[in-house]
Amino acid sequence: MPILEGADVRLNYFVAGEGAPVTLLHGFTQSGRSWQELINAMPGGWRWVVPDLRGHGETRLQPGAMCTMDTCLADLEILWDHLGIERTHLVGYSMGGRLALHVAARKPERLLSLVTIGAHAGLEEGPREGRRLGDEALAQRIESDGLEAFVKYWSGLPMFAGLERRGPSFVAQLRAERMSNTVAGLACSLRGMGAGVMEPLWGELASVTAPSTFVAGQLDHGYVASARRLAASVPHGRIEVVLRAGHAVHQERPEAFAHALAAHLAAAGTPDSSTTSD
Repeated sequence: MPILEGADVRLNYFVAGEGAPVTLLHGFTQSGRSWQELINAMPGGWRWVVPDLRGHGETRLQPGAMCTMDTCLADLEILWDHLGIERTHLVGYSMGGRLALHVAARKPERLLSLVTIGAHAGLEEGPREGRRLGDEALAQRIESDGLEAFVKYWSGLPMFAGLERRGPSFVAQLRAERMSNTVAGLACSLRGMGAGVMEPLWGELASVTAPSTFVAGQLDHGYVASARRLAASVPHGRIEVVLRAGHAVHQERPEAFAHALAAHLAAAGTPDSSTTSD
């Protein structure tokens, strides 16, 4: 996979396919590899841009570098500029979905369209502080117990129960991907990009005019409510509830999500200005 050198980061990414660009942002403890199954299920005609976000995968940071929404946004802009991408469709899952919303609110001119899976645009002040303390406790847990113990704990959370239905081989694949991370990287991500430290964006979403689809699994009740609120917060928003799915819709029911994403991309269109030459 290619590496892009930034001021404080060595950004790992891959690009697949040809056509209008679609940037995919993974969730916490994952990496860009988590999107490969979806890419394989999608029709041709798209250029998939898939980074490992800060704190994850093969992306590496200089000592003291931060994992924040703003630093990840800067990484994405450097990557898009490097690839000659002026505007892109943007898809994000969970933490990556919150990052996608941050990008949409702060750099709406770079988007062709927006899709989130199992995401929200920030917590209210009271719950936010409680979540910040919880994220700090999780970061300390990773540092004290080590990666293997944390991955076992994280994989066993009820919100990921639907992934077990994919069978032991798939579960083993997920575990291997999570184990490819580092203690320092995941702790950095929690402290800088967790829901507790994320600045709420609800008041900024009215400026997001790109076609937007907010996806949630039917069994992920809190995020169904968040998806409804997101769809009502942007001018061209819609909600897609995927039946018999929990938090990780694109991995629990990849074919159903691929169908929904293909319909979204077809409806959003591909303006000629989406890319520029290198």
